[in-house]
This record gives sequence, C-alpha cells and structure tokens, in this order.
Amino acid sequence: MPTEKPCPKCGVAVVKDGRYPSWCPSCEWNLPARPRRRRLGVMLADRLTAGLHAQVLKTGVELVGGGFARVASSLLAALIHLLTLSAAVAGVWVAVLVPNVVGFALGALLLGVAWLMRPRLGRLSKKAPVLTRESAPRLFGLLDRVGAEVGADRVDAVLVWPAFQAAFAQLGLRGTRVLFLGAPLWAVLEPQERVALLAHELSHSSNGDCRHGRLTSTAISALYAVQDATRSTAKTGEDTVEAVPESIASLLAIVLVAVMRLAGIVIGLLSMLLVMITARSSRQAEYVADERAARVGSSEAAAGMLDKVVTAPVDLNDLSWLAASLGTSVWQRLRDMQAKVPEYELERRRRLSAREVRHVADSHPPLDLRVEFVRSLHYDAPAVRLRDNEDEAIQAELDPLFTAIATELGEARRAASYA
Repeated sequence: MPTEKPCPKCGVAVVKDGRYPSWCPSCEWNLPARPRRRRLGVMLADRLTAGLHAQVLKTGVELVGGGFARVASSLLAALIHLLTLSAAVAGVWVAVLVPNVVGFALGALLLGVAWLMRPRLGRLSKKAPVLTRESAPRLFGLLDRVGAEVGADRVDAVLVWPAFQAAFAQLGLRGTRVLFLGAPLWAVLEPQERVALLAHELSHSSNGDCRHGRLTSTAISALYAVQDATRSTAKTGEDTVEAVPESIASLLAIVLVAVMRLAGIVIGLLSMLLVMITARSSRQAEYVADERAARVGSSEAAAGMLDKVVTAPVDLNDLSWLAASLGTSVWQRLRDMQAKVPEYELERRRRLSAREVRHVADSHPPLDLRVEFVRSLHYDAPAVRLRDNEDEAIQAELDPLFTAIATELGEARRAASYA
C-alpha cells in the first residue's frame, strides 16, 4: 500500500510506493539533476525550441508552403542525388575507357559509392501484416474522413507493427501511401484519441514538412548510409593495423582509414547542414500536425494521445515478455496496466521527459510543449466523431493482425528463453 513520508530535501510529504520510485513534486528530489554546464548545441536547441513554442502559442501555426528551408533543402538534396548519378555514370565510363585492373577497380569504387548513395524509396514486403480497403472497410472509411479534414490523399495500406509509435510514409516508385500503426500505442488509446492519432499522422503528407518530402528524405537517408559505411570501413582498417603492424597491408590500411575518416567528416557536415536547414520547418510541421489532430479529434483527445506517448511507453522487449505469458490478451492487459498507474507516477514520467536533452537537429518539439499547445487551442467539439459501434468494428478488423503480432512475439520470446 502507498504511504507518505517527508521529503529528505524539503520536508514536503511524498508518496512511498514499492512499485515506483519515490520523488518530490515540490523540489524534484530524486529526479536526475539538470546539467550545470550545457553544450553550445543544446543551448541553441533550447533557444530554437522556446522561440518556436512562444510563436505558435501567440500566433498559431500555418501550413508551410515554401520559404528558404524548402528551397534550400530541395536544392541541396537535388545536388546530392546528382552526385550519386554522376558517380554511377563516371564508374561505367572509367571501366569502359580504361579496360584494365586499375580502371575496373576505380569504376567499381565509383559504382559502390553510387549504390550506397542511391535513393532508398522503401517497399512493402509481401509478408508484411497489411490491411487494405477490402479487408478493413471500416478503418479505411475513418481514414478517408480524417484525411478529408486534414487535406491528405487516400491511404493505400495500413501496416500494423509492434512498435509503440505510428508513422506515415510513401514507399516505392509509385509512392504507395502507407500508415504504420503501432499495436501497443493503439491499444492504450481511447477511441477519440485514436482519431487524433490518425489525424496527426495523415497530416504528415500535407503539412509542409521538408524532411517528409521524398527528395529531401531520400537524400538524408543516403548520407546516413554513407556515414555508416565510412565508419565501418575505417574500423576495419584500424583492426587490420592492429592485427598486422609494420606490413604493407598495415600501410594500406592506414591510408584507407585516413581517407574514410576524411570522407566521413565531409559527409557528416553535409548531412548536418541538410538537417539544420530543415530543423525549424520540421518542428513547425509537427505543430501543424498537432493542431489538426486537436481540430479533428478535439484538444482533449489530442492532448491525451500525446501524453500517453510519454506516460505509457512499452518497449519491444517488455511487450514480448507480456505476450509470452498472456498470449493474445496482452493488449487488454496494456490498457489495464496503464489505467492502474497513479497520477504521481504519471507526473514523474512527464517531468523526466521534459528533462531530456534537446538537439538542434531534433525533428519534434518536446512532448510537454506540444501538449501545452494543443490544450491552448480549445477545440472542444471534434470535426470527426466516431459513430455508433465504429470503434468496435474497426478493432474487429485489426484483431487478426494484433493476434498474429502477439503470437509471434510470444513464440519468439519462449524460443529464446528455452534456447
């Protein structure tokens, strides 16, 4: 049973509960200490965060239709893709023009760089747990109503996954519009909070976010892939130097490490530049999506949805253990567990989230500020209200995939435990 005891720092009564850490809401005793010295990047991030938040509270948000960020990021992304194409053409040209070992080696290197920097458009696996309009007409009917309110085109498929998050993406050459729906997140949300979640995610197709555009997003992913490759290659070279010192192989490895480190620095600066250009636009686009979520689902539902991202997270490891012991009833257990968490523990989780270190490159404003923003909008009547038994009908369409995910996670956990 929870009891009370005086705070050892300020003397205010705090709750002592063996299920959760004790802490003081008054002086924040037993919460992680805030760093006394902050890096320049953190200070700049805090200024960007505070400035944008004050702006949206004062003037609201508007759809970002252009501006410097969009033009600059598009030009830089186009240049990156042009370099990729140039490397591919140069690789073929060198191999044809210099038909010997040196020419083939250089051509292969250029083609390898082009392959690493290729646009990654993504694709849906044929085995992916996907719902279509034919298999889930009630869900897609709700998606169409929500999409009409936020100015989004029709969704082509809904992929259910075990992550505690949702996302929207366009995949493949045809730009298949896919909503990624996190089963554990969906499970803990109330019906109208689910509407707000759908509105937020569908808004990412039309809220002006530079990073969600295919031109910029594929350029960023290409640069990150090259960075990973340079780090991995440099590490291999360093291992070679340690394994066979004072040899020709070691000398060549030293040269390789130097080249990879230099290339990594250049690519890192380029990717950071692209991310920095889009930082403010990306954060503002999140506020736009939050505003639409509040308008479509209601301010209270949008705030509740965002709050549960902080207060009810479930990682994949914990979810697999629950699935192994509870089977398909794991989703109802998640709801029951969240309902039993006392308010003082929920508040502790909120304050921990608010203390997380912010980075200039972050694409999302802090969740506590986003909750404050949607509550300030006062959208009391939702633009899309669930009809009679609509939530139950949609859940019935989702249940087969939820069951499959719980079964797969449980079997994988039991197999790993017995191995």
